[in-house]
Amino acid sequence: MAAMENRECTLCGPGAPKREKYAANFSPEDLNVAIFSARRQPDRRHFRLVECDECGIIYSDPACTPGELAKLYEGSAVHYDDQEGQIYDSYAPVLDRALVRTARRGTFVEVGGGRGFMLRYGAEHGFREMVEVEPSADAERRFEAPAANARFLRGILEPGTLAPGSASLVCFFQMLDHLPDPMHFVRTVYDVLEPGGVAVCVTHDTSAATARLLGERSPIFDIEHTYLFNRKNLARLFEKAGFEGASTFPIANDYSLRYWLAMAPLPRAAKQLIAPVGRTRLGHVRLRVFMGNMGLVATRPAR
Repeated sequence: MAAMENRECTLCGPGAPKREKYAANFSPEDLNVAIFSARRQPDRRHFRLVECDECGIIYSDPACTPGELAKLYEGSAVHYDDQEGQIYDSYAPVLDRALVRTARRGTFVEVGGGRGFMLRYGAEHGFREMVEVEPSADAERRFEAPAANARFLRGILEPGTLAPGSASLVCFFQMLDHLPDPMHFVRTVYDVLEPGGVAVCVTHDTSAATARLLGERSPIFDIEHTYLFNRKNLARLFEKAGFEGASTFPIANDYSLRYWLAMAPLPRAAKQLIAPVGRTRLGHVRLRVFMGNMGLVATRPAR
């Protein structure tokens, strides 16, 4: 059995009242690198989930220790190459919102982005340097620099990974909910950004209609997702870390019908029945749908 630890609300801190939302339903065999690889099909396995009575953040308690999580993500595999164009098209509009806020276009940093295909945005929009920070060894092997001024740093963003005040923009897509301490991470992002620099986040929204309708059947309640937010408490997290102008907004995902069918929270028999549709020409049709994700853009004060 992997080492586990008790958790507290990352925003409200130790002692904040919490109540159980869903009981744990995983087995020790679920704690493996295949389960902790990105873009796998949902299997409805999760740690015990609790909800903070003060801010509404939903989080795993207990959950794997930071050391165990680091080992799992270091060994995780990248196997969604065919979806990269769809992911890029979904997240580029969020970066467009941030671009108008950036004081200058120095270093573009992405954290937890697999093999770094989103660095192309920085290359195409005139940033001086692009950096991918990612723990997966497989992602590092697959890294292809979009320009000569792009590089890969294998590891976790923590104090000392990048020089303080060295980045103009730091983005992280669908990874804040995987962290053992999101507040510590957001404060690290703040320190890495230069004055006037911008943070860009995409994550799941627990207040979205899909999450409320599906309840525990929602794919967001997953063993990888140790902290889950809504638009209000996500903005509060960044504001408490020192950011200003934290704005949150729903975002649409631009994916193929094949992907949507694979990720749908349907019984296995139903998925097997409709699977042939994904292998037809119709399965490649792209659908831009609001499915319960949100974006955030926040600025480190220029003063």
